[in-house]
Amino acid sequence: MKPFYQGKIDTFCAIYAVLNSLRITHSIRTLKARDYFNEVLLELAKNTNELEAVLLQTTDYVQLVDRMLEHFSQIMPLYVNKPFTNSSLISVEQFWKTCQSFINQSKNSTVIFRFIRYFDPKTPPIVRHWTCIETINDTIMHLYDSSHEAESIQNLKKNDLVTEEKDLSKSVSILVQPWSVRQVSLPY
Repeated sequence: MKPFYQGKIDTFCAIYAVLNSLRITHSIRTLKARDYFNEVLLELAKNTNELEAVLLQTTDYVQLVDRMLEHFSQIMPLYVNKPFTNSSLISVEQFWKTCQSFINQSKNSTVIFRFIRYFDPKTPPIVRHWTCIETINDTIMHLYDSSHEAESIQNLKKNDLVTEEKDLSKSVSILVQPWSVRQVSLPY
């Protein structure tokens, strides 16, 4: 039997994704990240409904991610961009190229986004997860991810993704949500 570890039983991947993005952009250290993490949790605790939604995973976490990025952009130089809207129909190719071109502009840049992993498209998802990208080339993206459990995804291959639920299949089981993309970097 394996012990529990950070991230195994909590639902804070969106918070980790933002903090990991700040590690890429500003090289924040562990103690600063812990301070920021605690600050976010204390802020969440002020609103019982929001805290409950985060703990029970009844939210997509977008508002939390956006509030965190807005807050951090007020206390440190931070460029944040939302390249896609909720109503956009974005192909995997568009999603990929947008992420790749942004990250390749600067070593102090990343992209935060949400993906959903299915075992079978006819059953509920097994994972809803926020992450950020460390590097990306034409076929594979390496994630700078908080999850280190045995089944976690550390790399995504372009051919294994879809951007619309209707395109899921047994061979392609990861749905990326382009509307969740947040480009984060030092200001240009």
